[in-house]
Amino acid sequence: MPLQVILAPVGTTGDVLPFIGIALRLKERGHRVVVAASGSYRAMLDAAGIELVETLDAKSDAAALDHPNFWRPTRGLRRFTERMILPSVRPQVAAIQARAERGNTVLVGSTFAFGARIASEKLGLPMVSIHLAPAALRSFKETPAVANIPAFPRLPRSTKRLLYWYFDRFVFDPVMCPRLNEIRRSYDLPPITRPLQSWLHSPTRVIGLFPPWFAAPARDWPPQVKLTGFPLYDGPESQPLPRELRRFLREGTPPIVFTAGTAMSHGEHFFRAAVDACVRLNVRGVLISAAARQLPEETPLTVRAFAYAPFSHLLKRARAIVHHGGIGTAAQALKAGIAQVVVPMAYDQPDNSARLVRLGVASTLPPRRLDGASLASTLQRLLARSDLSARLAEAQEHFEGDRSLDETCRLIEETAAVH
Repeated sequence: MPLQVILAPVGTTGDVLPFIGIALRLKERGHRVVVAASGSYRAMLDAAGIELVETLDAKSDAAALDHPNFWRPTRGLRRFTERMILPSVRPQVAAIQARAERGNTVLVGSTFAFGARIASEKLGLPMVSIHLAPAALRSFKETPAVANIPAFPRLPRSTKRLLYWYFDRFVFDPVMCPRLNEIRRSYDLPPITRPLQSWLHSPTRVIGLFPPWFAAPARDWPPQVKLTGFPLYDGPESQPLPRELRRFLREGTPPIVFTAGTAMSHGEHFFRAAVDACVRLNVRGVLISAAARQLPEETPLTVRAFAYAPFSHLLKRARAIVHHGGIGTAAQALKAGIAQVVVPMAYDQPDNSARLVRLGVASTLPPRRLDGASLASTLQRLLARSDLSARLAEAQEHFEGDRSLDETCRLIEETAAVH
C-alpha cells in the first residue's frame, strides 16, 4: 500500500541532499512524498519534482549560516540551535499535523528534526530518525572524536560520562531545553532533559546513512539502529559538470579539489592556503565555493574556481581532495578512490576525519595549523605513501553493488508496516 512519507531535514545543503535522494527513491517505489524544510532548498526540490512545506524562510536560514561562529565547535552548535533547530520546531509540527493520515503516514527526520520527534509523540505516528554520520550516536565503547578534546575517545569511561553530562548540563540544555519544553507543554507533552543523550533517537527506528566498514556498530548503541550505507546523492544524474570545468580538466593532469563545504562563506584563509599549496607543489587545483567573496581575487592559470560541481562526476577525475570533513564529501571521495586531506572544524567533522585516517585513505590537518606550507607538506606526504593505492582500492571496492538508498527505503516501509 502506498505510504505518505513526510521527510524533515534540518541543516545545510549537505544535510538535505541525502533526503532528496531518499525522497526520489520512495517516489519510484510508489509512495507519496513531501519534504518539510527550509525555503533555501525550494529550487532544488522543485527541480527534483518534490513538494516542499517551508519550515524556515530562506533569509533566516542564510543569516544563520553567514557567520564565522557557525563553524566553531561550541558557539556553532549554539547558533545552529538558536537560529535553525528551534525556529523549525513548531512549523515542522504544524506541517505534519496538516498532512498526517493516521495509519498511512511515516515521518523521516534528520538528527535535529525535533519538531518531527514531537509530532510523532503527539500524533502517535511512526518515525525514522536518520543520522548522516556516526558522531550522532554517543558511545562509551566506540566513542566519537570531538573538536577541542583530541584524547576524548581514549579517556576512561567515567571521564567520558562526566564530560557528556557537563556538555549537556551547561552548554546544550540551557539553550535548547527551555524553549523546547515550552513547545512540548503546548502539546501536552512532558518535559525532557538531555535530548542529545537518547531522545533525539526515535524509539521506532534509527537509520545510520553510513556503512559498518566505516563505523562498526557499538554494543551500547540503541538497539533500533540499523546501518544502510552512504546515500551518495548529489543531484540529478543528468546534471553535468560546468563546461569551463570540463575544458579545464581536459587541459592537463588531474587536479586537487578544494572545498570548505556548501555552507561555508568565511573560508578566505582555507582557499588562500589552497592556492599557495598548489603553487608550492606545482599542481593544478579546482576551488569549489558558492560564496565568491571567500575566494582569492587572483589565482594562477593552473588553479580555477567554480561555484558548484557534482562530486560524483568531478572527483573521479581528480587526484585528491582537501575538504572540511563533511560526511557526503568524504563518501564521494571514498567511492572515487582518491586521497583526502581533512581540515575539520566542528560538528561531526573531527570524527569523520579520524575514521578516514584509520582507513588509511586520509590525513588530517588542524585548522589552527592550516597554511600553504603545512597543507603542501601534508599532501606531499600523503600522496607519497607506499600503501595509499591499496588502501584507496580497498575502500572503493566496498561500493560495488551498493544499494543503500533501496535498503533505507525498505526500512522506512518496514517501520510503517509494523507500527
